[in-house]
Amino acid sequence: MHPRRSFLFAPGSKPEIFQKALASGADVVCIDLEDAVAPRLKAAARAPSLAFLAGTGGTPERALRINPVRSLDGARDLASLADHAPFAAGLLVLTKVDDPEELRIVDALLTEHGSGLGVIPLIETALGLEAVMAIAAAPRVANLLFGAVDLAAEFGIPVAHEPLLYARSRVVHAAKRAGVGVFDVPSLDFRNLEAVRSESEVAKQMGFTGKAVLHPSNVAVVNSVFTPSTDEIAAAESIVAAFKVSATGLVVMNGKLIEKPVVRAAERVIARAKATR
Repeated sequence: MHPRRSFLFAPGSKPEIFQKALASGADVVCIDLEDAVAPRLKAAARAPSLAFLAGTGGTPERALRINPVRSLDGARDLASLADHAPFAAGLLVLTKVDDPEELRIVDALLTEHGSGLGVIPLIETALGLEAVMAIAAAPRVANLLFGAVDLAAEFGIPVAHEPLLYARSRVVHAAKRAGVGVFDVPSLDFRNLEAVRSESEVAKQMGFTGKAVLHPSNVAVVNSVFTPSTDEIAAAESIVAAFKVSATGLVVMNGKLIEKPVVRAAERVIARAKATR
């Protein structure tokens, strides 16, 4: 089980920084062929980006963000991906996903070429937000990623927590319903590590399991927030241990009733802690 706390983006047009990204401590390193690459550079960026993805295995996990499937650049990305298949492992980030049919098309292509890539849909459009429950349950989905900037632009609202609260909650709901992880949007104030920490803590409280980042300096902060603390682990282990020896299936700890849903939550804390060791 790979931990997926931090998700670092790096531009596909700068292969000279790929190794630095891999050494950043991020759980997932994603080479970006979409927003981070100028249109005139996309063709040249594909080969080194696909070579990066082919180097899967070990840690961190490797990912590739392609252009929207419904665009010409996205079609070219998929064709290049098919030409380099199969990929035994790794993650493919699909941008501006509006409909689960996009994921079924990608799944069929990857299956035809024997690829084991998982898929991360980026929910950043009104249509995608509407269809997020079906998108999260589509084939190969390994995680969801919330895209605040494009969504806020479409809604005509600020890129801020409160205006996007419904959208963020809906994406988390879909991820939990499908049993997959969910990354929060990167902090745009990435040079302010206190802001990164604050945003990460709020995201964790909302149910996000990790956060994307734009700069290696943000990785350690995000990892620390999304790693269970010593106190959290101890509390979870106490709950699980007490429940195991209970003859009634109910436990009272510190004056609070502990039932099965609380135990399952404690087990997830322990599993996350083990994954990060």
